[in-house]
Amino acid sequence: MRIDEAFRRVVGGYWWLIGLLVLLPVIAAASYGSHQAPRYQAVARLQMSGGLASTNVQADAATQWLQGVVTSPNLVQKAMVAGGLTGDPTAFALESVAVNRIGVSTVNEVSVVTDSPDRSVVVASSLVDQAMSMANGTRESDATKMDALNKEIAQVTASRDALIKELATAKPGPVLSLQARIASMEPILADLLRQRSDLALASSSRSSIGLIDQARALPDPVGIGVPQMVALAALAGLLLGLGVAALLEAVRPRVRGRSWVAAELGAPLLGHLPTTDLTSRAAARAVSEFGASLAMIARRFRGQSLLLLPVEPRDRAWCGRAAEELSTLTGIQIDHRLSDAPEIVGLHGADSEEESPVVVALARTVVSQRRLEDFAARSAAMGWPVVGVLTFRRRWSNRVSIRWPVTTRDTAAAGKGSGSRDSATLNAPTHASDSLETGAITRPKARRIP
Repeated sequence: MRIDEAFRRVVGGYWWLIGLLVLLPVIAAASYGSHQAPRYQAVARLQMSGGLASTNVQADAATQWLQGVVTSPNLVQKAMVAGGLTGDPTAFALESVAVNRIGVSTVNEVSVVTDSPDRSVVVASSLVDQAMSMANGTRESDATKMDALNKEIAQVTASRDALIKELATAKPGPVLSLQARIASMEPILADLLRQRSDLALASSSRSSIGLIDQARALPDPVGIGVPQMVALAALAGLLLGLGVAALLEAVRPRVRGRSWVAAELGAPLLGHLPTTDLTSRAAARAVSEFGASLAMIARRFRGQSLLLLPVEPRDRAWCGRAAEELSTLTGIQIDHRLSDAPEIVGLHGADSEEESPVVVALARTVVSQRRLEDFAARSAAMGWPVVGVLTFRRRWSNRVSIRWPVTTRDTAAAGKGSGSRDSATLNAPTHASDSLETGAITRPKARRIP
């Protein structure tokens, strides 16, 4: 199957389904987007302690620490109260609070999204203030402890130095007492120096936050806009429609287009009837073109019967009427029943006195591929060449009831089967030999192409 044929079958045959599956998501997305309240984002930029991050792991550690602080339910609850918001703080933190790192650095942005730019600014400012208070408050406490230790160390050092000076001028009697006092101060001073060293080391490893930019609201709403949402919905609907159409075509393959129907049967397209009313103006030109093409076929197969046979059994009745009207309009005898064809001889090998007929296939512009394959296979098995294809389009306005003249045999059969004595008109008879799907064929009256 060529690409253009596949495109015609999938897209051309199921364009209404594809269009429907595209239109419905577009309408739903447009309706959903138009009823959504705009949401605004406020952003504050912070500098974590440590300066430049030496590794990506170090930068990630600082960001994760800040994210863990600003998304904690207790801090989020206080920020929501400050912004006049209600609800679950955990859900609000997951949906509306985010921390984004700027490159491989310790600079981070805290963003908050709400339905109001002012509320976003208030909530973001509250979260940043609480995080700074938590991080910087520990360092302030360390500084206070460091000052107290420095004062105590200075006092002990001053006392020890005074005793040392006193020892230098002391008489032999109090020397031992002064030396004992100085020796007792050394452990105390050493312990204070150790505490200061530990405190300095712990303070240097603790995080601190510096505010670079105050929280400010972005001027434009955030999130996917209605045009983007509609475009995504259209794309999703298109992919879904193509998939469904391809699946339907794989389950029930159909040939669409007059030229493709003729190509499937391996025969030339002799004509196309735009309407089933062959006496209308719309069909006059089509019948004239078909007559010209049929005249060329008649010259090639002079002396052989010409059968107009439907590809689909449901078109048998209209095929009979069309054969009679086309015979009248073109001047070429066209048969439509297999009983008008030469008899097929059995397995004894006797040749028929009559030559095999030639077939013109009557098909709709959209027909099942299996029907076409079955028609071609049966025609080839009978040895009847398909010399042309006549396509037609049957509109709803053209689906009229076809009535046939009543013969004596038809009246008797109708009266015997139903008890009716209506001899005016009768629906088109359905013969067992009216299509290539039968097996019994009777000898015809001789009808040949003139």
